[in-house]
Amino acid sequence: PALPAVRPRLDDAGCPAEQNWTEGQEETLRCRARGNPRPQVSCARDGRSFPAGIPQPITRGHAGTYRCRASNALGEDERSVTVRVHGERGLGGPRGCCWPLGWVSGVFGLLEVL
Repeated sequence: PALPAVRPRLDDAGCPAEQNWTEGQEETLRCRARGNPRPQVSCARDGRSFPAGIPQPITRGHAGTYRCRASNALGEDERSVTVRVHGERGLGGPRGCCWPLGWVSGVFGLLEVL
């Protein structure tokens, strides 16, 4: 039996609205759509296409909001995905915790990277 035709749907299960990446690592923009026939998914940021589902080497410049669109013969769906990029090098804490600022008047400062 054939599956029923279904419009595309982007939801948290296949396309989380918030994603956290680590600078210097390969990361994947996770955005899959449900639907039948299988929807085509495209994502972009600031008018520039960005591949969903394909690992990419990450820099801080990848942080921001991506607009993803899924489409098939029955229609389309859109979703915004916010990507946060955390630093790879921490100082004794969890990965991405802190970056050294240096000495200021004899006090060592840290910059928290969000």
